[in-house]
Amino acid sequence: MFRTPDVYGYITATYKPIRNLSIAFSGTYTGSMLVQHMEGSGTPVDKTVKSPQFFDAGIKLSYEIKVFNTCCIEPSIGITNLFNSYQDDFDSGYLRDSGYIYGPSTPRSLTASVKVHL
Repeated sequence: MFRTPDVYGYITATYKPIRNLSIAFSGTYTGSMLVQHMEGSGTPVDKTVKSPQFFDAGIKLSYEIKVFNTCCIEPSIGITNLFNSYQDDFDSGYLRDSGYIYGPSTPRSLTASVKVHL
């Protein structure tokens, strides 16, 4: 069956080294899988490709700040796809196979957010 990895797994862990600081780690492993590559800019005929394996990891630091004893503000910063595990053989041009996509959906990215707890 296409787009079904041989092995798949994920991990999440949170560590609180001090009271208001939180460090969260997440990771997703996607093993190799068969992917259909239709005729187009990348190949002259339809073929089956075995994709590489991917490990998509992320880390996030957040700190909870109490405001007036009634609410908290929690700023955070993080990195998604830490190892930049990403498909490197996309098709391009008007004949591309738009369905020939596999692996993590985004390249390495920095994130920032603010959460308010009431």
